Amino acid sequence: MTADTDLRTSVRYDADAKPPPALSLGLGVQLAVLVVAGIVLTPAIVIRAGGGSETFLAWAVFAAVLVSGVTTVVQAVRVGRIGAGYVLAMGTSGAFIAVCVTAIAQGGPAMLATLVILSSLFQFAFSARLSLFRRVLTPTVAGSR
Repeated sequence: MTADTDLRTSVRYDADAKPPPALSLGLGVQLAVLVVAGIVLTPAIVIRAGGGSETFLAWAVFAAVLVSGVTTVVQAVRVGRIGAGYVLAMGTSGAFIAVCVTAIAQGGPAMLATLVILSSLFQFAFSARLSLFRRVLTPTVAGSR
């Protein structure tokens, strides 16, 4: 047998196949455990370093878990043009820790909320007009057609 034939026989499910519910549940729990640590850790670092209160920390962790869960579901289900159509875990990014800590230290939770809302609006606008950047962001870089 060739390597290609061996690879095809070792694949249990095709891309559109539905595995048994017990297996799906197990894989879902496994993914949730792996993802939730980063979702909880990033707000904890930001709030602690920025000097936020325990109440704000609890609220920020709750909000991060809620938003990450909702956006993961939207990615999987696909709502209109939004979403990948498959499970794509959404979470927090450590890239913004320094900016968020500065926002909390300088202006408190209101400044951080304003920063998050404005930056998300910019990301929505940028992704809606991604085709305008086709010469710079080739399909290899951007992953779009």
